[in-house]
Amino acid sequence: MNFRFPMLSVFAGLVLWVPTLWAQDLGPGFTKVKDGIYVYAPDATTTTCSFVVTQEGVVLIDSCNSPLDSRRMLASVKKVTDKPIVFLIDTETHSDHTANHFVFSPPATIISHEGAGAAMGKEFDPKRAETLGAKSPEMREAVQGYKMIAPQIEYKDKMTINLGERTFELIYLKNVHSEADTAIWLPKGRVLFAASAANVRRFINLRPSVVIPDVLASYKLMKSLNPEIVVTGHGPATTTKTFDEYEGFYTLLLKRVGDMAAQGKSLAEIKKELKMPEYADWHDQDRLEVNIDAAYKSVKK
Repeated sequence: MNFRFPMLSVFAGLVLWVPTLWAQDLGPGFTKVKDGIYVYAPDATTTTCSFVVTQEGVVLIDSCNSPLDSRRMLASVKKVTDKPIVFLIDTETHSDHTANHFVFSPPATIISHEGAGAAMGKEFDPKRAETLGAKSPEMREAVQGYKMIAPQIEYKDKMTINLGERTFELIYLKNVHSEADTAIWLPKGRVLFAASAANVRRFINLRPSVVIPDVLASYKLMKSLNPEIVVTGHGPATTTKTFDEYEGFYTLLLKRVGDMAAQGKSLAEIKKELKMPEYADWHDQDRLEVNIDAAYKSVKK
């Protein structure tokens, strides 16, 4: 049985009031955040994946971190509804979000932003199934049938899907994480899937294509939607508080890097000397250096 009540959510010192419904029958890591909207976020760092039930079928958000997680997701969908999986929407291109399309498609039609298929092709590892299968008998079974499946539909800038009683608004987020990032807005439920532009108290692995001012612009855009619940690419469901925290982090990082660069310090010196003690409790501290790289690129323009 699912119980509905406002829950006080505590994560790494961050206290949030989130109206949460725990999907106890689906197993650890699953949370029912709204009627018909389920999020699988087993911990702070594992890739988040979700599904939304409509009168006409199911929409998946990302294909999960591993084939085992994908199989759990598929089983959970079948526990909740007998309706087919109609669409799978990718929030980014990286393999921890997209490599398990094969579990769901067919029948699901995969939707990503323009250029996503090419980016996935560049990252494709033909030995992935062999490598994963060697880890355990369970994984070997889960990876059966593995193959790369590129998106069947790629949109440009914005796309709206009306399925049953729900509307899904897809919004391109430029230069925030991967080659093609998508935020997904459900206006009727006020639930926002924010991709990996933000996580929850975690240093993000910023690739060279990421532009911090564009990341900050994406937070402004997503906050303007006034979502009640925010589901990030990694970590538990939260609120727009996570955007505020990342805005604070990047603003402070840009200032400190800019001040040190103005003093004539090299990038190597800044990486060695710069500290961010205010964020000592964030996950993945080893990623601070790539964040400094991105900040240095911004301040030196």
